[in-house]
Amino acid sequence: MADINRINELVGNKNFTEVLNLVLPALLEEPDNVELIKLAGLAEVNMEDWSKAKFHFETVVKFHPDDATSWFYLANCYNSLGDFISAKNAYIKVLDLRQEYIEAYKSLCVVLLKLNLPEEAIQYATQANNYASGDYIFDFVIGTSYMKMKEFLSSIEPLERALSKDPENLSVYNSLGTAYMAVQKTDDAINCYKKALELYPDNAMAYYNLGSAYQIQTKHDKACEYLQKAVELEDDDESFKVAYAMSLVKTEQYKKAVDVYKKLIVQHPEKENYKYNLITCYEAMGELQTAITMLESIVYVNPKFILPAQRLANLYIKTNQLSRAKEIYDKILLKNNPTAEILHQYAILSSSLCDTDTAERILKKVIKMNPEIASAHKDLAVIYLNKRLFDYADIEFKAAMELKPNDFEIIFEYGNFLYSISKNVEAERYYREALEIEPKNVLALTFMALNKLVLNQLDESKEYIMKALEINHHHEYILFCAGRIMYARKEFEDAKRYLIKAVELNPDIETQNNLALTYYELGEYQQAINIFNNLLSKFPENISVLMSLAKCYEQMDDNDKALEYLDKLVDIFPEDEEAHEMIRKLS
Repeated sequence: MADINRINELVGNKNFTEVLNLVLPALLEEPDNVELIKLAGLAEVNMEDWSKAKFHFETVVKFHPDDATSWFYLANCYNSLGDFISAKNAYIKVLDLRQEYIEAYKSLCVVLLKLNLPEEAIQYATQANNYASGDYIFDFVIGTSYMKMKEFLSSIEPLERALSKDPENLSVYNSLGTAYMAVQKTDDAINCYKKALELYPDNAMAYYNLGSAYQIQTKHDKACEYLQKAVELEDDDESFKVAYAMSLVKTEQYKKAVDVYKKLIVQHPEKENYKYNLITCYEAMGELQTAITMLESIVYVNPKFILPAQRLANLYIKTNQLSRAKEIYDKILLKNNPTAEILHQYAILSSSLCDTDTAERILKKVIKMNPEIASAHKDLAVIYLNKRLFDYADIEFKAAMELKPNDFEIIFEYGNFLYSISKNVEAERYYREALEIEPKNVLALTFMALNKLVLNQLDESKEYIMKALEINHHHEYILFCAGRIMYARKEFEDAKRYLIKAVELNPDIETQNNLALTYYELGEYQQAINIFNNLLSKFPENISVLMSLAKCYEQMDDNDKALEYLDKLVDIFPEDEEAHEMIRKLS
Protein backbone atom coordinates (compact mmCIF):
# COMPACT_ATOMS: atom_id res chain seq x y z
CA MET A 1 0.00 0.00 0.00
CA ALA A 2 1.29 3.46 -0.98
CA ASP A 3 2.58 5.82 1.68
CA ILE A 4 0.37 8.82 0.83
CA ASN A 5 1.94 11.04 3.50
CA ARG A 6 5.42 10.39 2.11
CA ILE A 7 4.22 11.09 -1.45
CA ASN A 8 2.60 14.38 -0.39
CA GLU A 9 5.82 15.34 1.37
CA LEU A 10 7.75 14.72 -1.88
CA VAL A 11 5.21 16.80 -3.81
CA GLY A 12 5.74 19.64 -1.33
CA ASN A 13 9.50 19.36 -1.93
CA LYS A 14 8.89 19.28 -5.71
CA ASN A 15 10.70 15.97 -6.04
CA PHE A 16 8.40 14.74 -8.79
CA THR A 17 10.63 11.98 -10.13
CA GLU A 18 10.57 10.31 -6.72
CA VAL A 19 6.82 10.88 -6.54
CA LEU A 20 6.39 8.83 -9.74
CA ASN A 21 8.79 6.17 -8.44
CA LEU A 22 6.37 5.62 -5.55
CA VAL A 23 3.03 6.25 -7.28
CA LEU A 24 3.37 4.18 -10.44
CA PRO A 25 4.19 0.85 -8.68
CA ALA A 26 1.34 1.54 -6.24
CA LEU A 27 -1.05 2.05 -9.18
CA LEU A 28 -0.23 -1.43 -10.42
CA GLU A 29 -1.64 -2.74 -7.12
CA GLU A 30 -4.51 -0.19 -6.92
CA PRO A 31 -5.34 0.86 -10.53
CA ASP A 32 -8.63 2.47 -9.47
CA ASN A 33 -7.15 4.59 -6.69
CA VAL A 34 -8.20 8.07 -7.86
CA GLU A 35 -5.93 9.85 -5.36
CA LEU A 36 -2.87 8.01 -6.72
CA ILE A 37 -3.93 8.71 -10.32
CA LYS A 38 -4.29 12.39 -9.47
CA LEU A 39 -0.82 12.48 -7.80
CA ALA A 40 0.71 10.80 -10.87
CA GLY A 41 -0.93 13.38 -13.13
CA LEU A 42 0.26 16.23 -10.90
CA ALA A 43 3.86 14.97 -11.03
CA GLU A 44 3.69 14.58 -14.83
CA VAL A 45 2.28 18.09 -15.26
CA ASN A 46 5.20 19.51 -13.31
CA MET A 47 7.61 17.41 -15.39
CA GLU A 48 5.78 18.63 -18.56
CA ASP A 49 4.96 15.08 -19.61
CA TRP A 50 1.63 16.34 -20.98
CA SER A 51 0.42 13.19 -22.76
CA LYS A 52 0.71 10.97 -19.69
CA ALA A 53 -0.71 13.70 -17.45
CA LYS A 54 -3.68 14.08 -19.83
CA PHE A 55 -4.39 10.33 -19.60
CA HIS A 56 -4.34 10.40 -15.80
CA PHE A 57 -6.51 13.53 -15.41
CA GLU A 58 -9.03 12.28 -17.96
CA THR A 59 -9.35 9.22 -15.69
CA VAL A 60 -9.75 11.40 -12.59
CA VAL A 61 -12.57 13.55 -14.04
CA LYS A 62 -14.31 10.43 -15.27
CA PHE A 63 -14.62 9.27 -11.67
CA HIS A 64 -14.96 12.78 -10.15
CA PRO A 65 -16.57 15.08 -12.76
CA ASP A 66 -16.99 17.81 -10.15
CA ASP A 67 -13.24 18.09 -9.39
CA ALA A 68 -12.51 21.62 -10.68
CA THR A 69 -8.77 21.40 -9.96
CA SER A 70 -8.40 18.20 -12.02
CA TRP A 71 -10.35 19.77 -14.88
CA PHE A 72 -7.96 22.73 -14.72
CA TYR A 73 -4.89 20.48 -14.94
CA LEU A 74 -6.52 18.54 -17.78
CA ALA A 75 -7.21 21.81 -19.63
CA ASN A 76 -3.53 22.76 -19.21
CA CYS A 77 -2.55 19.42 -20.74
CA TYR A 78 -4.80 19.98 -23.76
CA ASN A 79 -3.46 23.51 -24.10
CA SER A 80 0.18 22.39 -23.99
CA LEU A 81 -0.53 19.63 -26.54
CA GLY A 82 -2.10 22.13 -28.95
CA ASP A 83 -5.66 20.80 -28.60
CA PHE A 84 -7.18 24.22 -28.02
CA ILE A 85 -10.81 23.21 -28.58
CA SER A 86 -10.61 20.58 -25.82
CA ALA A 87 -8.69 23.06 -23.64
CA LYS A 88 -11.42 25.67 -24.11
CA ASN A 89 -14.17 23.21 -23.13
CA ALA A 90 -12.20 22.00 -20.10
CA TYR A 91 -11.56 25.55 -18.82
CA ILE A 92 -15.25 26.38 -19.24
CA LYS A 93 -16.06 23.24 -17.21
CA VAL A 94 -13.73 24.53 -14.47
CA LEU A 95 -15.64 27.82 -14.37
CA ASP A 96 -18.98 26.03 -14.32
CA LEU A 97 -17.78 24.24 -11.19
CA ARG A 98 -15.95 27.17 -9.62
CA GLN A 99 -17.05 30.53 -11.01
CA GLU A 100 -14.32 32.55 -9.29
CA TYR A 101 -11.37 30.39 -10.49
CA ILE A 102 -9.13 33.28 -11.67
CA GLU A 103 -6.32 31.18 -13.17
CA ALA A 104 -8.88 29.33 -15.28
CA TYR A 105 -10.19 32.66 -16.62
CA LYS A 106 -6.65 33.72 -17.53
CA SER A 107 -5.86 30.47 -19.31
CA LEU A 108 -9.26 30.38 -21.04
CA CYS A 109 -8.81 33.91 -22.40
CA VAL A 110 -5.42 33.02 -23.85
CA VAL A 111 -6.86 29.90 -25.50
CA LEU A 112 -9.77 31.88 -26.95
CA LEU A 113 -7.33 34.34 -28.52
CA LYS A 114 -5.36 31.40 -29.95
CA LEU A 115 -8.61 30.11 -31.45
CA ASN A 116 -9.28 33.59 -32.89
CA LEU A 117 -12.41 34.01 -30.78
CA PRO A 118 -11.83 37.56 -29.45
CA GLU A 119 -15.52 38.23 -28.75
CA GLU A 120 -15.65 35.26 -26.36
CA ALA A 121 -12.34 36.36 -24.80
CA ILE A 122 -13.88 39.77 -24.07
CA GLN A 123 -16.95 38.08 -22.54
CA TYR A 124 -14.93 35.92 -20.11
CA ALA A 125 -12.38 38.66 -19.31
CA THR A 126 -15.24 41.04 -18.42
CA GLN A 127 -16.73 38.31 -16.23
CA ALA A 128 -13.36 37.74 -14.52
CA ASN A 129 -13.04 41.45 -13.70
CA ASN A 130 -15.93 40.98 -11.27
CA TYR A 131 -13.69 38.67 -9.19
CA ALA A 132 -10.25 40.23 -9.77
CA SER A 133 -10.83 43.90 -10.49
CA GLY A 134 -7.30 44.80 -9.44
CA ASP A 135 -5.58 42.39 -11.86
CA TYR A 136 -4.37 44.09 -15.04
CA ILE A 137 -4.52 40.91 -17.13
CA PHE A 138 -8.23 40.94 -17.92
CA ASP A 139 -8.28 44.55 -19.13
CA PHE A 140 -5.20 43.64 -21.16
CA VAL A 141 -7.07 40.69 -22.70
CA ILE A 142 -10.05 42.91 -23.54
CA GLY A 143 -7.80 45.48 -25.18
CA THR A 144 -5.85 42.83 -27.07
CA SER A 145 -9.11 41.21 -28.24
CA TYR A 146 -10.38 44.51 -29.66
CA MET A 147 -7.04 44.93 -31.43
CA LYS A 148 -7.41 41.44 -32.90
CA MET A 149 -10.83 42.54 -34.18
CA LYS A 150 -9.20 45.69 -35.68
CA GLU A 151 -11.35 47.83 -33.35
CA PHE A 152 -8.37 49.86 -32.21
CA LEU A 153 -10.31 52.80 -30.81
CA SER A 154 -12.24 50.42 -28.51
CA SER A 155 -8.98 48.80 -27.39
CA ILE A 156 -7.47 51.99 -25.96
CA GLU A 157 -9.63 52.40 -22.84
CA PRO A 158 -9.14 48.82 -21.48
CA LEU A 159 -5.42 48.99 -22.25
CA GLU A 160 -5.16 52.29 -20.39
CA ARG A 161 -6.98 50.67 -17.44
CA ALA A 162 -4.54 47.74 -17.56
CA LEU A 163 -1.63 50.18 -17.48
CA SER A 164 -3.07 52.02 -14.48
CA LYS A 165 -3.22 48.66 -12.64
CA ASP A 166 0.30 47.61 -13.68
CA PRO A 167 2.22 50.77 -14.64
CA GLU A 168 5.48 48.92 -15.33
CA ASN A 169 4.15 46.23 -17.67
CA LEU A 170 6.11 46.22 -20.94
CA SER A 171 3.51 44.23 -22.91
CA VAL A 172 0.79 46.71 -22.04
CA TYR A 173 2.95 49.67 -23.09
CA ASN A 174 3.75 48.04 -26.44
CA SER A 175 0.12 47.09 -27.11
CA LEU A 176 -1.20 50.49 -26.09
CA GLY A 177 1.41 52.15 -28.31
CA THR A 178 0.30 49.99 -31.24
CA ALA A 179 -3.34 50.95 -30.62
CA TYR A 180 -2.43 54.65 -30.54
CA MET A 181 -0.53 54.21 -33.80
CA ALA A 182 -3.53 52.53 -35.43
CA VAL A 183 -5.79 55.52 -34.63
CA GLN A 184 -3.06 57.95 -35.76
CA LYS A 185 -2.23 59.19 -32.26
CA THR A 186 1.46 58.91 -33.10
CA ASP A 187 2.68 61.29 -30.40
CA ASP A 188 0.84 59.29 -27.73
CA ALA A 189 2.36 56.10 -29.13
CA ILE A 190 5.85 57.62 -28.99
CA ASN A 191 5.34 58.62 -25.35
CA CYS A 192 4.23 55.07 -24.59
CA TYR A 193 7.27 53.50 -26.21
CA LYS A 194 9.62 55.99 -24.56
CA LYS A 195 8.17 55.13 -21.14
CA ALA A 196 8.66 51.44 -21.95
CA LEU A 197 12.32 52.15 -22.75
CA GLU A 198 12.79 54.05 -19.50
CA LEU A 199 11.61 50.96 -17.64
CA TYR A 200 13.26 48.40 -19.93
CA PRO A 201 16.27 50.05 -21.62
CA ASP A 202 17.40 46.76 -23.19
CA ASN A 203 14.10 45.75 -24.75
CA ALA A 204 14.56 45.41 -28.50
CA MET A 205 10.84 45.47 -29.30
CA ALA A 206 10.36 48.83 -27.58
CA TYR A 207 13.19 50.29 -29.69
CA TYR A 208 11.63 48.78 -32.81
CA ASN A 209 8.20 50.17 -31.98
CA LEU A 210 9.59 53.62 -31.31
CA GLY A 211 11.56 53.55 -34.55
CA SER A 212 8.45 52.46 -36.46
CA ALA A 213 6.47 55.36 -34.96
CA TYR A 214 9.08 57.83 -36.18
CA GLN A 215 8.95 56.18 -39.60
CA ILE A 216 5.23 56.91 -39.78
CA GLN A 217 6.02 60.52 -38.94
CA THR A 218 8.63 60.37 -41.74
CA LYS A 219 11.31 61.32 -39.20
CA HIS A 220 13.71 58.77 -40.59
CA ASP A 221 16.82 60.16 -38.87
CA LYS A 222 15.24 59.46 -35.48
CA ALA A 223 13.84 56.16 -36.75
CA CYS A 224 17.36 55.04 -37.70
CA GLU A 225 18.61 55.83 -34.20
CA TYR A 226 16.11 53.52 -32.49
CA LEU A 227 15.95 50.82 -35.16
CA GLN A 228 19.74 50.50 -35.11
CA LYS A 229 19.54 49.84 -31.37
CA ALA A 230 16.82 47.21 -31.91
CA VAL A 231 19.03 45.44 -34.46
CA GLU A 232 22.04 45.59 -32.14
CA LEU A 233 20.02 43.97 -29.34
CA GLU A 234 18.44 41.28 -31.55
CA ASP A 235 20.59 40.81 -34.63
CA ASP A 236 18.59 37.79 -35.82
CA ASP A 237 15.25 39.55 -36.11
CA GLU A 238 14.39 39.98 -39.80
CA SER A 239 11.67 42.61 -39.32
CA PHE A 240 14.03 44.85 -37.33
CA LYS A 241 16.60 44.78 -40.12
CA VAL A 242 14.01 45.42 -42.84
CA ALA A 243 12.65 48.50 -41.04
CA TYR A 244 16.16 49.79 -40.30
CA ALA A 245 17.26 49.37 -43.92
CA MET A 246 14.19 51.24 -45.16
CA SER A 247 14.95 54.31 -43.02
CA LEU A 248 18.62 54.17 -44.00
CA VAL A 249 17.56 54.37 -47.66
CA LYS A 250 15.16 57.23 -46.89
CA THR A 251 18.02 59.17 -45.27
CA GLU A 252 20.33 58.27 -48.18
CA GLN A 253 22.68 56.29 -45.93
CA TYR A 254 23.12 53.78 -48.72
CA LYS A 255 26.40 52.28 -47.56
CA LYS A 256 24.88 51.26 -44.22
CA ALA A 257 21.75 50.02 -45.99
CA VAL A 258 23.96 47.85 -48.22
CA ASP A 259 25.47 46.20 -45.14
CA VAL A 260 22.00 45.46 -43.72
CA TYR A 261 20.65 44.05 -46.99
CA LYS A 262 23.72 41.84 -47.37
CA LYS A 263 22.99 40.32 -43.94
CA LEU A 264 19.34 39.83 -44.86
CA ILE A 265 20.35 38.05 -48.07
CA VAL A 266 22.63 35.71 -46.09
CA GLN A 267 19.76 34.98 -43.69
CA HIS A 268 17.14 34.63 -46.44
CA PRO A 269 18.76 33.87 -49.82
CA GLU A 270 15.35 32.83 -51.15
CA LYS A 271 13.89 36.36 -50.85
CA GLU A 272 14.50 38.19 -54.13
CA ASN A 273 13.19 41.52 -52.82
CA TYR A 274 16.26 41.94 -50.62
CA LYS A 275 18.48 41.53 -53.68
CA TYR A 276 16.46 44.15 -55.57
CA ASN A 277 16.71 46.56 -52.63
CA LEU A 278 20.47 46.01 -52.51
CA ILE A 279 20.64 46.74 -56.24
CA THR A 280 18.68 49.96 -55.64
CA CYS A 281 21.27 51.04 -53.06
CA TYR A 282 24.17 50.37 -55.43
CA GLU A 283 22.36 52.31 -58.14
CA ALA A 284 21.77 55.26 -55.79
CA MET A 285 25.46 55.19 -54.80
CA GLY A 286 26.44 55.40 -58.47
CA GLU A 287 27.95 51.89 -58.42
CA LEU A 288 26.05 51.05 -61.58
CA GLN A 289 28.32 48.23 -62.74
CA THR A 290 27.83 46.38 -59.44
CA ALA A 291 24.07 46.80 -59.81
CA ILE A 292 24.28 45.60 -63.41
CA THR A 293 26.31 42.50 -62.46
CA MET A 294 23.76 41.55 -59.78
CA LEU A 295 20.83 42.07 -62.12
CA GLU A 296 22.51 40.10 -64.89
CA SER A 297 22.78 37.08 -62.58
CA ILE A 298 19.06 37.36 -61.78
CA VAL A 299 17.90 37.96 -65.35
CA TYR A 300 19.98 35.28 -67.00
CA VAL A 301 18.91 32.68 -64.42
CA ASN A 302 15.23 33.69 -64.74
CA PRO A 303 14.85 35.17 -68.26
CA LYS A 304 11.04 35.28 -67.98
CA PHE A 305 11.07 37.80 -65.12
CA ILE A 306 10.08 41.03 -66.85
CA LEU A 307 10.66 43.61 -64.07
CA PRO A 308 14.33 42.77 -63.36
CA ALA A 309 14.95 42.56 -67.11
CA GLN A 310 13.46 46.03 -67.59
CA ARG A 311 15.55 47.35 -64.74
CA LEU A 312 18.70 45.87 -66.25
CA ALA A 313 17.84 47.45 -69.59
CA ASN A 314 17.38 50.84 -67.89
CA LEU A 315 20.80 50.51 -66.24
CA TYR A 316 22.33 49.66 -69.62
CA ILE A 317 20.73 52.86 -70.93
CA LYS A 318 22.16 54.87 -68.00
CA THR A 319 25.64 53.51 -68.79
CA ASN A 320 25.16 54.20 -72.50
CA GLN A 321 25.10 50.50 -73.38
CA LEU A 322 22.13 51.05 -75.67
CA SER A 323 22.65 47.98 -77.86
CA ARG A 324 22.66 45.69 -74.81
CA ALA A 325 19.52 47.41 -73.55
CA LYS A 326 17.86 46.77 -76.90
CA GLU A 327 18.84 43.07 -76.71
CA ILE A 328 17.04 42.84 -73.36
CA TYR A 329 13.92 44.49 -74.74
CA ASP A 330 14.02 42.26 -77.83
CA LYS A 331 13.89 39.21 -75.52
CA ILE A 332 11.09 40.72 -73.43
CA LEU A 333 9.02 41.34 -76.56
CA LEU A 334 9.78 37.87 -77.93
CA LYS A 335 8.86 35.87 -74.82
CA ASN A 336 6.01 37.91 -73.37
CA ASN A 337 2.91 39.87 -74.22
CA PRO A 338 4.34 43.31 -73.51
CA THR A 339 2.29 46.09 -71.99
CA ALA A 340 1.91 49.45 -73.67
CA GLU A 341 4.37 50.88 -71.13
CA ILE A 342 7.08 48.34 -72.05
CA LEU A 343 6.54 48.97 -75.76
CA HIS A 344 6.81 52.69 -75.10
CA GLN A 345 10.19 52.24 -73.42
CA TYR A 346 11.30 50.08 -76.36
CA ALA A 347 10.27 52.82 -78.78
CA ILE A 348 12.25 55.45 -76.85
CA LEU A 349 15.29 53.16 -76.90
CA SER A 350 14.92 52.57 -80.64
CA SER A 351 14.76 56.31 -81.18
CA SER A 352 17.94 56.77 -79.11
CA LEU A 353 19.65 54.24 -81.40
CA CYS A 354 18.46 56.34 -84.41
CA ASP A 355 16.08 53.57 -85.50
CA THR A 356 13.27 56.06 -85.92
CA ASP A 357 11.24 53.83 -88.27
CA THR A 358 10.96 51.15 -85.56
CA ALA A 359 10.28 53.81 -82.95
CA GLU A 360 7.49 55.28 -85.07
CA ARG A 361 5.93 51.85 -85.69
CA ILE A 362 6.05 50.88 -82.00
CA LEU A 363 4.69 54.24 -80.83
CA LYS A 364 1.70 53.88 -83.13
CA LYS A 365 1.08 50.45 -81.59
CA VAL A 366 1.41 51.92 -78.07
CA ILE A 367 -1.16 54.61 -78.85
CA LYS A 368 -3.52 52.02 -80.34
CA MET A 369 -3.20 49.88 -77.17
CA ASN A 370 -3.56 52.83 -74.81
CA PRO A 371 -4.42 56.17 -76.40
CA GLU A 372 -4.29 57.84 -72.95
CA ILE A 373 -0.46 57.77 -72.75
CA ALA A 374 0.24 61.44 -73.42
CA SER A 375 4.03 61.04 -73.58
CA ALA A 376 3.65 58.47 -76.39
CA HIS A 377 1.80 61.06 -78.49
CA LYS A 378 4.56 63.56 -77.69
CA ASP A 379 7.36 61.15 -78.62
CA LEU A 380 5.63 60.26 -81.90
CA ALA A 381 5.22 63.98 -82.62
CA VAL A 382 8.98 64.52 -82.14
CA ILE A 383 9.70 61.73 -84.66
CA TYR A 384 7.30 63.31 -87.16
CA LEU A 385 9.01 66.65 -86.58
CA ASN A 386 12.45 65.14 -87.29
CA LYS A 387 11.02 63.59 -90.47
CA ARG A 388 9.58 67.01 -91.36
CA LEU A 389 6.03 65.65 -91.31
CA PHE A 390 4.82 68.84 -89.67
CA ASP A 391 1.05 68.33 -89.97
CA TYR A 392 1.24 64.89 -88.34
CA ALA A 393 3.53 66.29 -85.63
CA ASP A 394 1.04 69.07 -84.88
CA ILE A 395 -1.81 66.54 -84.49
CA GLU A 396 0.15 64.36 -82.04
CA PHE A 397 1.40 67.32 -79.99
CA LYS A 398 -2.15 68.61 -79.61
CA ALA A 399 -3.38 65.13 -78.60
CA ALA A 400 -0.66 65.00 -75.94
CA MET A 401 -1.57 68.45 -74.60
CA GLU A 402 -5.24 67.57 -74.43
CA LEU A 403 -4.38 64.56 -72.24
CA LYS A 404 -1.85 66.43 -70.09
CA PRO A 405 -2.29 70.18 -70.49
CA ASN A 406 0.15 71.03 -67.68
CA ASP A 407 2.98 68.63 -68.55
CA PHE A 408 6.30 70.48 -68.87
CA GLU A 409 7.87 68.11 -71.41
CA ILE A 410 4.87 68.24 -73.74
CA ILE A 411 4.52 72.03 -73.59
CA PHE A 412 8.26 72.54 -74.04
CA GLU A 413 8.51 70.16 -77.01
CA TYR A 414 5.51 71.84 -78.66
CA GLY A 415 7.29 75.16 -78.27
CA ASN A 416 10.34 73.61 -79.98
CA PHE A 417 8.08 72.38 -82.78
CA LEU A 418 6.70 75.87 -83.35
CA TYR A 419 10.23 77.32 -83.19
CA SER A 420 11.44 74.84 -85.83
CA ILE A 421 8.65 75.82 -88.26
CA SER A 422 9.33 79.53 -87.65
CA LYS A 423 6.14 80.25 -85.73
CA ASN A 424 8.17 82.15 -83.19
CA VAL A 425 5.41 84.32 -81.70
CA GLU A 426 3.36 81.19 -80.94
CA ALA A 427 6.48 79.38 -79.73
CA GLU A 428 7.05 82.13 -77.15
CA ARG A 429 3.66 81.42 -75.57
CA TYR A 430 4.52 77.77 -74.96
CA TYR A 431 8.06 78.45 -73.77
CA ARG A 432 6.54 80.89 -71.29
CA GLU A 433 4.03 78.27 -70.09
CA ALA A 434 6.84 75.74 -69.71
CA LEU A 435 8.85 78.20 -67.62
CA GLU A 436 5.85 78.87 -65.38
CA ILE A 437 5.94 75.13 -64.53
CA GLU A 438 9.75 74.85 -64.25
CA PRO A 439 11.18 78.37 -63.97
CA LYS A 440 14.76 77.12 -63.56
CA ASN A 441 14.83 74.65 -66.43
CA VAL A 442 17.99 75.58 -68.34
CA LEU A 443 16.85 74.20 -71.69
CA ALA A 444 13.55 76.09 -71.54
CA LEU A 445 15.43 79.28 -70.64
CA THR A 446 17.93 78.69 -73.46
CA PHE A 447 15.31 78.05 -76.13
CA MET A 448 13.30 81.04 -74.97
CA ALA A 449 16.49 83.08 -75.39
CA LEU A 450 17.01 81.72 -78.93
CA ASN A 451 13.39 82.40 -79.80
CA LYS A 452 13.80 85.99 -78.58
CA LEU A 453 16.92 86.22 -80.74
CA VAL A 454 14.93 85.22 -83.83
CA LEU A 455 12.28 87.80 -82.89
CA ASN A 456 15.13 90.35 -82.61
CA GLN A 457 14.23 91.06 -78.99
CA LEU A 458 17.89 91.13 -78.04
CA ASP A 459 17.61 92.56 -74.53
CA GLU A 460 15.14 89.86 -73.45
CA SER A 461 17.22 87.25 -75.28
CA LYS A 462 20.24 88.20 -73.19
CA GLU A 463 18.16 88.21 -69.99
CA TYR A 464 17.02 84.60 -70.52
CA ILE A 465 20.42 83.24 -71.52
CA MET A 466 22.01 84.87 -68.47
CA LYS A 467 19.46 83.10 -66.24
CA ALA A 468 20.38 79.81 -67.90
CA LEU A 469 24.09 80.48 -67.37
CA GLU A 470 23.54 81.27 -63.69
CA ILE A 471 22.09 77.79 -63.26
CA ASN A 472 24.61 75.93 -65.45
CA HIS A 473 27.64 77.88 -66.61
CA HIS A 474 29.50 74.78 -67.85
CA HIS A 475 27.00 73.55 -70.44
CA GLU A 476 28.55 73.83 -73.91
CA TYR A 477 25.24 74.44 -75.71
CA ILE A 478 24.21 77.24 -73.34
CA LEU A 479 27.65 78.82 -73.74
CA PHE A 480 27.35 78.53 -77.53
CA CYS A 481 23.91 80.18 -77.49
CA ALA A 482 25.22 82.92 -75.20
CA GLY A 483 28.00 83.54 -77.72
CA ARG A 484 25.50 83.76 -80.58
CA ILE A 485 23.31 86.20 -78.67
CA MET A 486 26.25 88.42 -77.69
CA TYR A 487 27.43 88.38 -81.29
CA ALA A 488 23.97 89.53 -82.44
CA ARG A 489 24.14 92.31 -79.85
CA LYS A 490 27.61 93.24 -81.20
CA GLU A 491 29.07 92.56 -77.75
CA PHE A 492 31.95 90.74 -79.41
CA GLU A 493 34.30 90.48 -76.41
CA ASP A 494 31.61 88.71 -74.38
CA ALA A 495 30.73 86.58 -77.41
CA LYS A 496 34.40 85.56 -77.75
CA ARG A 497 34.62 84.62 -74.05
CA TYR A 498 31.56 82.35 -74.18
CA LEU A 499 32.46 80.80 -77.53
CA ILE A 500 36.02 79.96 -76.42
CA LYS A 501 34.58 78.04 -73.46
CA ALA A 502 32.05 76.34 -75.73
CA VAL A 503 34.77 75.26 -78.20
CA GLU A 504 36.86 73.85 -75.34
CA LEU A 505 33.90 71.68 -74.31
CA ASN A 506 32.62 70.82 -77.79
CA PRO A 507 34.74 71.83 -80.82
CA ASP A 508 32.06 71.19 -83.46
CA ILE A 509 32.03 73.05 -86.79
CA GLU A 510 29.24 75.52 -85.89
CA THR A 511 30.82 76.60 -82.61
CA GLN A 512 34.28 77.03 -84.17
CA ASN A 513 32.78 78.96 -87.10
CA ASN A 514 30.96 81.36 -84.74
CA LEU A 515 34.16 81.92 -82.76
CA ALA A 516 36.10 82.62 -85.97
CA LEU A 517 33.44 85.12 -87.09
CA THR A 518 33.70 86.82 -83.70
CA TYR A 519 37.50 87.10 -84.07
CA TYR A 520 36.86 88.66 -87.48
CA GLU A 521 34.52 91.30 -86.02
CA LEU A 522 37.15 92.08 -83.37
CA GLY A 523 39.80 92.52 -86.05
CA GLU A 524 41.75 89.50 -84.76
CA TYR A 525 42.11 88.17 -88.29
CA GLN A 526 44.94 85.71 -87.76
CA GLN A 527 43.04 83.89 -85.01
CA ALA A 528 40.03 83.78 -87.32
CA ILE A 529 42.16 82.44 -90.20
CA ASN A 530 43.60 79.70 -87.99
CA ILE A 531 40.14 78.43 -87.13
CA PHE A 532 38.81 78.77 -90.70
CA ASN A 533 41.80 76.84 -92.07
CA ASN A 534 41.21 74.09 -89.52
CA LEU A 535 37.59 73.85 -90.66
CA LEU A 536 38.62 73.93 -94.33
CA SER A 537 40.95 70.97 -93.80
CA LYS A 538 37.93 68.94 -92.69
CA PHE A 539 35.41 70.43 -95.13
CA PRO A 540 37.46 71.57 -98.21
CA GLU A 541 34.38 72.48 -100.28
CA ASN A 542 32.60 74.58 -97.68
CA ILE A 543 31.95 77.81 -99.58
CA SER A 544 31.04 79.75 -96.41
CA VAL A 545 34.47 79.02 -94.89
CA LEU A 546 36.19 79.91 -98.19
CA MET A 547 34.35 83.26 -98.29
CA SER A 548 35.26 83.98 -94.66
CA LEU A 549 38.96 83.30 -95.34
CA ALA A 550 38.86 85.59 -98.37
CA LYS A 551 37.38 88.38 -96.27
CA CYS A 552 40.02 87.92 -93.56
CA TYR A 553 42.85 88.21 -96.06
CA GLU A 554 41.12 91.20 -97.68
CA GLN A 555 41.17 92.97 -94.29
CA MET A 556 44.86 92.09 -93.94
CA ASP A 557 45.49 93.63 -97.41
CA ASP A 558 46.65 90.28 -98.78
CA ASN A 559 44.57 90.40 -101.95
CA ASP A 560 46.45 87.56 -103.66
CA LYS A 561 45.58 85.18 -100.83
CA ALA A 562 42.00 86.43 -100.79
CA LEU A 563 41.70 85.83 -104.56
CA GLU A 564 43.13 82.32 -104.13
CA TYR A 565 40.23 81.34 -101.85
CA LEU A 566 37.69 83.16 -104.03
CA ASP A 567 38.84 81.22 -107.09
CA LYS A 568 38.35 77.95 -105.22
CA LEU A 569 34.90 79.12 -104.17
CA VAL A 570 33.67 79.93 -107.70
CA ASP A 571 35.08 76.64 -109.00
CA ILE A 572 32.76 74.91 -106.55
CA PHE A 573 29.83 77.32 -106.89
CA PRO A 574 30.09 79.41 -110.07
CA GLU A 575 26.75 81.18 -109.41
CA ASP A 576 27.99 82.93 -106.23
CA GLU A 577 27.56 86.64 -107.15
CA GLU A 578 29.17 87.90 -103.94
CA ALA A 579 32.38 85.99 -104.75
CA HIS A 580 32.45 87.35 -108.33
CA GLU A 581 31.92 90.88 -107.04
CA MET A 582 34.88 90.50 -104.63
CA ILE A 583 37.09 89.10 -107.39
CA ARG A 584 36.33 92.11 -109.58
CA LYS A 585 37.00 94.43 -106.67
CA LEU A 586 40.35 92.85 -105.68
CA SER A 587 41.71 92.14 -109.17
